[in-house]
Amino acid sequence: MIEIKLELSDRNNGSVYLGDKLTVRTTFNFDEDSSILWSGIRLLTHPPCLKELQITKEDIFSKGNFEKGEYIRENSVLIKNNVIPTIKNRNLEYEIKLILRLPHPTNPDDDLVINKTQKIEIKAKESNQLVTKPNPLSLSISGLNINVSKDIYRPGETIKINFSSEGLKQVEIRLLQKANLICYCEAYGQTCSKVEELPPAIAGDSRTSDMNKDFLLLKVPEIAQPSHNYLWEPHEKEFWGMKYGSYIKWSLMFIGKPKPEFGKEPVKIKVPITIMAKPVGKDELRADLFSKGTTGAPSIFDGLSSKFQKIYKIVSIDSDIEKYNIKIKNISKETLHGVSVNISGLQEGLFETAPTLTGFNRWEAGEEKEIVYNSKQNITALICVLEDNSQKTIRIQTPLASNFF
Repeated sequence: MIEIKLELSDRNNGSVYLGDKLTVRTTFNFDEDSSILWSGIRLLTHPPCLKELQITKEDIFSKGNFEKGEYIRENSVLIKNNVIPTIKNRNLEYEIKLILRLPHPTNPDDDLVINKTQKIEIKAKESNQLVTKPNPLSLSISGLNINVSKDIYRPGETIKINFSSEGLKQVEIRLLQKANLICYCEAYGQTCSKVEELPPAIAGDSRTSDMNKDFLLLKVPEIAQPSHNYLWEPHEKEFWGMKYGSYIKWSLMFIGKPKPEFGKEPVKIKVPITIMAKPVGKDELRADLFSKGTTGAPSIFDGLSSKFQKIYKIVSIDSDIEKYNIKIKNISKETLHGVSVNISGLQEGLFETAPTLTGFNRWEAGEEKEIVYNSKQNITALICVLEDNSQKTIRIQTPLASNFF
């Protein structure tokens, strides 16, 4: 039985902001020469039905053969802005799962799957929130006149409500929060039994029977969550029809109880307001600026040509019927560790053929390695992508008619 050890760690210290990249470091320890079918990382969440919902994935290794040894890779996963941030009090949380799929040692019709998971928190940037200009509220109905200076507040802020009344014996102001998950799937559509329709919750209340007063104060709770309306929809065809989201809506409910001579029906008015997130603290902002995470902007050094990184050289390509023998030399002055070589063919200058992956535990300086690539396709060039434990990635494209001398 092959023994394989997996290690998974994120380079963002357990959290990542929307629009940024989550950098994940993975370590594969093969105790003997091994064949694999696939390996990659997935960003997952669990809707109310508790099934796994894949938000995005990143391949690490395709099908291939590896020498005994250690292989370390770092992969970056872009957290798109349409992903819902973590909401712990509604169990909307995320995890990164490292998956290694292997041929089953005793059942050829099945695969052996090894995985590791790690929690990850996704945060919203304040800059991602819709910036709106506050507007005053002024309304009047059935003898109740209300004036509020603005309709946008932050947690911990006090709302001052100016009022006047005729024929009322009591005025009450309620701060209401309506919040829930949105979960549509192909099986149940919009009628998920796990998502119950919830009535608005009262987050604050202020009232008076002194009609000589002309204002009431109502504090927004320190823990109030900001208004939002997130909706995530997958791009992959196999998940079409799925929608996953969350909303929080805030409003003020004004209630006036009339004097007996003016009737029994209370006066009720409800108006929407917006709760904005608290500004990010200086310490948190400084920590984020110097964190190891990266943003979605590409580096000018991504995908550098191998002629600027003199590490490998294609020595020769010998072709036979449906078979290519490729010799690659380590032309650097260093021993390379945990090298993977992914070879594919280029067909008609546009399409890549199925790859072959080979892993070498140790590659000495000046040493040549020979890899056999089989393909029934009519290819005009070979593409070699080489990675190692120091995270160097080099892509070499070689026309089959190349002169190696």
